[in-house]
Parts: sequence; structure tokens; C-alpha cells
Amino acid sequence: MPSALTASSAQAAEACQSGIATYVHDLTTGSTPVLRKYVDWDPLTGNATGSLIDSGVTAELDAYSRFFTGGKGIIYVITSDGQLKTYKDDTATGGSLLTPVHDYGGNWNSYDEVWSGGGNRIFALQTGGALDVYSVDSPSSGSGAIKKIKSLPGSDPAVAAIGQADDVWSAGATVYTLQRGIADKPGSVKAWPYAEAATGSPFAAGSTTVVNGVGTKTRRGWSPGPGTVYTAGDTPDYTGIARSYTGSPTMELANGEVGAGIYGDVHADLASCLATPSEDVKPALGAETPETETPPAAVNDESPDPTPQDPTEFSGTFVLGDGRPAAGLPVQLEAVDVLNDTLGEEQIPALGETVTAADGSWKIQLPETLPDSVKATAAANGGVVNAKATVFGETASDIPLIGTRHVTAAPADAPAATRALVANAADDMEAPEKLLPLTDEMKQEQPEPTEDQYAQSWASRSETTSVDTLGDKPLPEYQSDTGGLPTSDPYVVNGTDIKAMAVGPMDGGCDRVGSKIYAKKIYYTVVGEGHAYWDAKATVDYDSKLSSTVETAMKIGGKWQVDGSVTLGSAMSVTTGYTNRGPYFAKQWKVPLEYKKRKTTYKCNYGRDTYYTYTMMAGRYKVPSGGAVGKYGKDVSSRDGGDDYHRSPKRHRAYVEPQSYFQINKNRSVKWSASVSAFGVKLGASTQYDREHKQRITTGKRKSARHDIWGKNDKVSGKPGVFYSY
Repeated sequence: MPSALTASSAQAAEACQSGIATYVHDLTTGSTPVLRKYVDWDPLTGNATGSLIDSGVTAELDAYSRFFTGGKGIIYVITSDGQLKTYKDDTATGGSLLTPVHDYGGNWNSYDEVWSGGGNRIFALQTGGALDVYSVDSPSSGSGAIKKIKSLPGSDPAVAAIGQADDVWSAGATVYTLQRGIADKPGSVKAWPYAEAATGSPFAAGSTTVVNGVGTKTRRGWSPGPGTVYTAGDTPDYTGIARSYTGSPTMELANGEVGAGIYGDVHADLASCLATPSEDVKPALGAETPETETPPAAVNDESPDPTPQDPTEFSGTFVLGDGRPAAGLPVQLEAVDVLNDTLGEEQIPALGETVTAADGSWKIQLPETLPDSVKATAAANGGVVNAKATVFGETASDIPLIGTRHVTAAPADAPAATRALVANAADDMEAPEKLLPLTDEMKQEQPEPTEDQYAQSWASRSETTSVDTLGDKPLPEYQSDTGGLPTSDPYVVNGTDIKAMAVGPMDGGCDRVGSKIYAKKIYYTVVGEGHAYWDAKATVDYDSKLSSTVETAMKIGGKWQVDGSVTLGSAMSVTTGYTNRGPYFAKQWKVPLEYKKRKTTYKCNYGRDTYYTYTMMAGRYKVPSGGAVGKYGKDVSSRDGGDDYHRSPKRHRAYVEPQSYFQINKNRSVKWSASVSAFGVKLGASTQYDREHKQRITTGKRKSARHDIWGKNDKVSGKPGVFYSY
């Protein structure tokens, strides 16, 4: 019998490797299944000071197919109908992630687990419990003959342990099994040396526990080569956080968060010997286009902030369901107290009235003399006045409609930073607000969902993932706070589509007869984001006071709809953020804000009909008892690196000199669509950059390559929103 897991003389002479490809069969709920490529840049240390780098390269791999790796860029795929095929990862030379090599056919669906150690053996665990061992001719080609040479019975202790494990993989001549923890009993990773002999079990040496303390949510493991083990969860119901372990004979934790968003089966390309890369080498993850020109050096602009347009006016636009202007409808403007700390009925001062113009727009000047309660609230909110505009109408068939928009203004003599906050809030909410029908279900008060019901919402479920996948993409138009995204058309009333119907003022109108704050809870909300690739470190400062605009939402019937925003400028008397995190680090930063739900009662149609609407909005910065003053948010490192840099507009690029820094402290951040999930609904937010609210990068002393950065929305000295790192 040939010796097991041998390496050719050429392989044996190879230098130890870094930059090992790691592949994840991403089965994240709601996304198209793909094979996703990461790069393990420093596998020998388990990336003790780095992370798995998302290459951004993917290939389609359906949910019912499986894969494993064979080393040398060879990827084995078992198709949904059981055929075994090999592919080559050619992305390093500009080719495909799954370049077809050979079709072996067969029926490999009879195996529960199939894996390779990167040499000339493939292991396949039968559904019945036996372990089949196959030899592979010319494993580095992906086209050599495959034949079964051994079948180990399920009664073999090692085979039985493999069958009971949550995951199994190999690195060279060692088979690893992972058993997750159960309740208060931690799990472990065990190593099983494999040595073929003429007689007896190849696992005669038994096992050694190499990793202790594996958690209850850890179900996946892999190795890029000898001496390093990684573990992670395998579905979005778990953290998706990868950990690394190194050492001998027992491995110790090297990095408690070496990757994020690792959902699905994972296999590394495998190397017979691992190395740490030179600190002076910048990671190159594929065939990159050489630069034809050098971008400008990034310069910290210390010039005074420009004076923004004087935002002393509340304004907005209302439209009908089909986008036509909602013209000639009365608008009522009322103050909202985002800093009220009590539950129960509240008094809401009126701030003005008007009628929508022919294009659906409206404007109301901020009163020169404000009611005392509004004046006190604004003073505690940095001078910002938050308000809600409400408009009512009805179709010719007497179907009532309502539209709301939360808006912001500031006095002409307010500080420049306050006026800038208000101007940014207007920029965030440029889209007009749609009127929605007041349906019969709104004539009944709706019960407050339980925490378990909130947990079933689209927003709550997406919050369980550790990677920000939304970025600044638009949120769904409607959300449910207790389930998936609504699919029914809100403009179909009693079987009739009312979108195209003419709408005029409501006969008899509607009067607000009650307003009650009935629920409040603290949720951590994204207010910053930093990026540090390669040799850099990231800093996010959110100091002294709130300086953010957070979306509001209104529930009409069973659907929540974003209806504007509130601007928060109140004093915090604290400093929060993170400093000098990196390299290979990119995360959001969140602060605790108190969110409140308001029930508003209206009497309409000369008082004959009663309707209830519900509003949600952010308020004061408030640290929960025993809670964190700020928290790390989702991982955003996938937006860094060479692939995204070379796709960025050239005018957005710049570089940072070694041992220097660059920071943004003007204009505003990007608007994070997934800034918070509050009461089962996802809301967006943005932050005003100034001397107390910054994104900063500090580079190291290496000079072999420059550290590049680029703005998302503009050049870094303009209005980039956020800058990324390479």
C-alpha cells in the first residue's frame, strides 16, 4: 500500500507559505449562495495582529453543493446530484475562482463529510458511519485518478468520534475534530494523527486535545497548515466571528476576532509549512492594475468650517402613492420633545400651519418666539428644534389618508455647528413623503409586541450578523416589527387600488386628541466608522456631545415607514470611541441612545372616526445601568484593500506618508442605513464631523509601498463621508 499523505520532492522543497487562500460557502439567509474567498495573510501566528482579508472575489455555488480543498489552488465540489468535480482558483492571475479542471462523476452524496489534508488522500465519512479513504494521483493537478484504498469501520474509536463531531478537517497527516460546547460544558478541538500501516487502525495513536473552551455556538473549524486552527459559527443565527489558535502541543488563543461574517462551510487551501510574511510587504490579493499616476498626499485641512446655509425653515414635500404631488392639503406642524424622560400623556405645542403647494412642497418659518417648553428642549439639544408635520386628505370615494414628516430647524443665531447639523438632516431626507391610507385596522389600538416577537423581525434578524451588508443602501420602504418584510400593497383598500385616485382635503378634517409616550428603551446606534489596512491604525472620536441625525419611523396599520429624522445635539459630558486599532481593522462605533414610542390619537370626519398612529424616534444619550458607554459595531473591513481601491474613482484617492496621520473633521459622515435596530425596526443615521467627531488613520514606518486611502463619495479633502484604507 502506498504511504499516506506523501508530498512530492518538489513540494517538500517548497518554502513555507503565507497568504493562504481560505474559502467560505456563504449561505447567509436572504443572499444568493456563493463561494467567497478570503486571504489568510499571516497564518503562522493565526493573524495575531491582523485578520482574514476579504478578497471580494466570489463564485456561484448553490446551496445544495458542497466543497473541500486539496491544496495548490485545487477546489473539489460535490454537486447537488452527487458528482465530484475539480476546479482551480486562478484569481491570482486574473482568472476565475472556479476554473473547471475535471469531472469525476460518481455518487458522493452517500457521504456525510468529505475532506482532504492537502496531500494524496481524500477522506469520506459514510452516512452509515464507516470512513472511506481514497488515494489521489497528482493531487496538485486536480485531474489525477481517484480510487478507494481503505474502509475503516464505524466501530473504530476515531471514526466514531469523527461521526459525532460538529466538524472535521485535516492538515497534512493530522485529522482534526471539533465538538462544540453544550450548556456549561465547553467544547474542544482534538487532533488525530493518521498513519497508514499494513495492519491495524491508522488512528492507533489516539487523539490529543489541542484547543479547549470551544463555545456552544462554534460549529466550524479549519487549518491553513500545521500548527494553526481557526473556529467559527456557521449560520447568521450565530456570531460569525472567527477565532485563531496556535502553539504545541496545546494551542492557545492567538486572536479572538480574526474574522467576521464567516457563515457556512470553510476550508483553507492548505500548505505543508506556514510562514509569517515580511512586515514590509503590502498584501496583494490578485492581479492588480498598476498605477499610472501617483495620487496626491492627504493633507489635514485646518481651515475654518464653511458657514452653512441658514436653516431657519421647516420644509418638506408630500406626494401620493403613485408619486404625484399631494397639492392643496393642510399641513399642521408640531414640536416633538426628544429629551422628555417620562412616560404618559404629553402636551405638544403647535409651531405653525400651511397648505401644500402645487408640487406638494410646503414651508413653515421657525417662529421667532418659541413656546417655553420648546425653547427649553432646544437649549438642551444644542439649539436644534425637532418637529413633526402632518397632512390629511381623502379620495373622492372617501378613503382617508395621512402623511407625516419629522423635520428640523434652528434659529439664525444658533452656532455654526448646529446649523450644519440641521442642513445635513435636510440632505439626508431629500425624498418626498408618501401619504398612506387610514384603514379600519387603525381604528383599534394595537398591542405592544413582546421581545420574542420583536426578535422575529427582518431588522432584528439582520442585526445578528457581524458584518455590515447594507452600508448606505436604501432601507426597504416598509418594515414589520414582528416578521419579514411586508409584501402587500398598502394602497389596495378593500380590493381597490387607490394610488391613481385624486386626493383633496379631508371633509371635516382630523384633530389630534391625544399623544402618549408609552415605551422607551436604550439601543446602541452607529455614529462612527474607522478603517486601517496593512500598517495603519484607526481612531474614531465621538466626544463631549451628540452630533447625529437619526431617522424616525411611523406605523400606519401594520407597516412601519421612515418618515424623516430627528437631530441630536445634546451634551453628553463624556468622550467615547476607539483609538489606534489595527492593522487590518475596520469597525463601526455605537453609542447608547434612548428610543421612545409615541401613540397619537386622532378624531376625524367631524369626530365620528378615531384613528391611532405610532411613532418611534431617538432621544438622549443614556448609558444603561451597568452598561457600556459605547460599543463596537459591525465589521466593515470588506470595503478596504486593493480590489476596492482600484475600483474607486481616481479623483477620490490620496495617500498618507509613513508615520503620519490624516483625519476628517468637517462636513458629515455617510448615512448608515443599518445604524440601529430599535423595537424591531431598522433606522439610518449620520454624524456631523467637527473637532470633536472625527475619523482618523495613523500609518506605520514602512516605506516599501505607500498607504493609500480614498473617499467614498468625494475626494478626501471634499465631502467623502468616510474614507477607506489600502
